[in-house]
Amino acid sequence: MLVPTERKSCMEITGGRKSEDVQYEMPGLRMRVFSKQSSLGVGGGGEIHFVSSCASGRITRMLIADICGSESIFRQFSCQIRDGLLKSINSIWQNRVIDQMEQQLKEFASHGGFATASIATFFAPTRSFVMCNIGNPPPIIYRNAKRSWEVVHGDHGESNDEDSVDGVFSKGEYRFIETKLEVGDHFLLYGNGFAQSQFPGGDIVGHARLHSALQDSAHTNPDTRIEHLVSRIREASPESEDSTVVACSVTNRTVGLKDNLLAPIRLLGRAKDNTNLDD
Repeated sequence: MLVPTERKSCMEITGGRKSEDVQYEMPGLRMRVFSKQSSLGVGGGGEIHFVSSCASGRITRMLIADICGSESIFRQFSCQIRDGLLKSINSIWQNRVIDQMEQQLKEFASHGGFATASIATFFAPTRSFVMCNIGNPPPIIYRNAKRSWEVVHGDHGESNDEDSVDGVFSKGEYRFIETKLEVGDHFLLYGNGFAQSQFPGGDIVGHARLHSALQDSAHTNPDTRIEHLVSRIREASPESEDSTVVACSVTNRTVGLKDNLLAPIRLLGRAKDNTNLDD
């Protein structure tokens, strides 16, 4: 299916809880977001996704979270996550976002909620990719030079038993990933809703089964392969499940002169919030 490509605006955050199939072009990245939200609403929670771009477009940040809780808690926590991303929209370092989310998860748990999340940052000038996984499935990366897909689990964070809270992932359970990518590489982020979906025939997607399905056609165009698999899995899965996939390919597109010149001016203003949490 041909999806029109939109130019991602600088100093903007998009996403939220909404069904969409949209493709963005930004410095160093071409991104496609596949999001299908259940028609049952957010009575017991649901998945959200956010994509932000800094004042010049060099820093792209992505987040997928699966939130379980009452509707009011879901909306409150979703807004807190979005606001945290807005505050750090121009920072290449995502530690502040992760530390803030750790505190939010503890507060969230105290009100009977539970959440998993993936937070990833891509810095176009060096093509660096860093990610923190908190209970979400691991990303899958396609290395163009090797023509192969790989599941990247990452390293455990430093554990501190004194900081552990019932119902919350400890810092030692966080998975941290840092790698360099090249033009032609791809990476795939997805939430638990998609991981728990089914292939035609009944197999649960999971990271191992998904990796196998991607690797079986290693010489097929990665974008085409991802679109085909997402379509097949959605057709075989219940409509009552939220499902979020963010697929990115690394390009050689650089920051334009206009965005370079306007970046200092944008820094003086507020980021544009184009999110929707009411779908």
